[in-house]
Amino acid sequence: MHTATFEINIPSNPLAGRINLEDIEMGMDADTGVKARASRDSVTLTVIVHATDAGDAANWLQEAGLI
Repeated sequence: MHTATFEINIPSNPLAGRINLEDIEMGMDADTGVKARASRDSVTLTVIVHATDAGDAANWLQEAGLI
């Protein structure tokens, strides 16, 4: 299975450091049916989805103001 990974730089986008990871996972699932895994360290918010869902995930992340 292929995955798509979105790595969002937290210093460049402070929202990425504040948004609840469950809000990303649950919101993306509810709005688009995309199953995402979100994680965060001190400088990067990482969202991983199936590669076939990359377009829908990117649209959702953009609408959320994360990318």
